[in-house]
Amino acid sequence: MVRAHVRTVLTRYQAEPTVLDNAQLVVSELVTNSSAGTRSTRDPIAVRLIRADGRLRLSVWDSSSCPPHERPRPGLDEESGRGLWLTRPCADEWGHFLVVNGRRDGGGKEVWAEWRAP
Repeated sequence: MVRAHVRTVLTRYQAEPTVLDNAQLVVSELVTNSSAGTRSTRDPIAVRLIRADGRLRLSVWDSSSCPPHERPRPGLDEESGRGLWLTRPCADEWGHFLVVNGRRDGGGKEVWAEWRAP
């Protein structure tokens, strides 16, 4: 469902076909990582798409303050750890930051990817 939403929004933004495809792959992986990393399946996840200053940013927020773990290259027999390794080349830039909102347990984290916008 989130992939379809990203495609709809980026089509309205008139994103290039490569950006459309790559953004769907990236959002799918980031949401999967967020779902696996949150403390409870009931914890919220938020997806944002922002176009500004000639850039398109896709970000996924979750309530976990655990940063994403990127491996240099997972082994052939490993069952996990490929997500960020595979999605990194799909964006012009990517990163993460911790969100601070004054709550005792912090405000979670946001993982983002960016592309040059048309």
